[in-house]
Amino acid sequence: MRSRLLAPALAIVLCVASPALGKPKPFGGAELMTGRGIKPPKESQTVQFGLSVGTSPMSAVLGYLKDDIKNKAIQQCQQASPGDVTCATDVNTAMEQLKNVPDATWNQVQAAAQMTPAQLDAALKAAGVTDPNVRAQVVTHISEATPQQRQDAVYAARIASRAENSVNLLMEPFVRVNTKYIEVGASFPFMLRIRSGGTDASLGNVTLDLRSGGIWTKGSVSYGVTGGLSAYLPTGTRTADESLRADLFQAPKTMHQYLGLAPYIVLGLDAAQWILLMAHLEYLAQVGVRDAPPADSVHVLKYGLGMVLFPSFFLNVLAELNGLVPLANATAYNALYFTGGLQFKIAFFRLAVAVEAPVWTAERPDTTVIGGVPIGRLSKYNILTRVSFTF
Repeated sequence: MRSRLLAPALAIVLCVASPALGKPKPFGGAELMTGRGIKPPKESQTVQFGLSVGTSPMSAVLGYLKDDIKNKAIQQCQQASPGDVTCATDVNTAMEQLKNVPDATWNQVQAAAQMTPAQLDAALKAAGVTDPNVRAQVVTHISEATPQQRQDAVYAARIASRAENSVNLLMEPFVRVNTKYIEVGASFPFMLRIRSGGTDASLGNVTLDLRSGGIWTKGSVSYGVTGGLSAYLPTGTRTADESLRADLFQAPKTMHQYLGLAPYIVLGLDAAQWILLMAHLEYLAQVGVRDAPPADSVHVLKYGLGMVLFPSFFLNVLAELNGLVPLANATAYNALYFTGGLQFKIAFFRLAVAVEAPVWTAERPDTTVIGGVPIGRLSKYNILTRVSFTF
């Protein structure tokens, strides 16, 4: 029975594999899940479109920050009013109010945090705080921190107040058009955060990509060089920022306040269509252009090494190591990720599935910082899926 089933099974495998094995081209299967890859030759890919999905289970990652802020506020209340049994209730009410501040008025809260002592005193008086001694105490307490520290503290409290269990989905329809000399791509990310209380949707930053390069063959080995530039346009909605900690490599697509530019270079080696090796180096520069960003600019160096086994067959094995190095205002961007998965190719259809996980983080583990503010722990793993049609 087994021998009778083996022959048909092998025939099916060969039929499925034959489209990929028909006319293999160097770097024709140079697709990674996280890192950059070599521009494919026009003969193997002219147009590609599809959908990438990143699934990130996110536990109550901000709980420690929320509790810390609440405990400090309760202690300050009790010190100021010994014996006051309503401190905890008042702080919880304040956190709930902070959580429900409409996005349209949030800029006013951020602006108030940056006021000078004189401006703050005037604002308190205008708000109805007529007792000069009370105003003086508030101003003195607030003045102990710099304007940026005050803004950071408000920003952290705002995000912490919204902490709860969730699953983050980063969904990204994309299209690429490839010619002999250049390839142009565009993607339109949006996020879904599935919480116990419902599902929130956010738009991400539209991403554009332009790359070009060359491939040289010597014997059975081919070499490739690709250079490119990605642009992350500040088109996202405010709530997209909450997805930042899900995947640092996709962070520029979720940071709605920033315009990002990322030039990169990729070096590749194709060993007789059996194994592809690719190394990339990228410089990410983000400039704050909207909604009072916590830092004027963010600068990060990204690097990685990727491998594709059996790129010409219908089943590819993917393995990657990708890292980030903070250059300016990017403390959290100091991590190393491993990505491993499989890609299936049947004629013009491709399906890739992989798992991405941080294997090393610097200093305080799995903590994300924006503009000096800790806003949450990184997701322990991400499930990456890509469905595409290639012609």
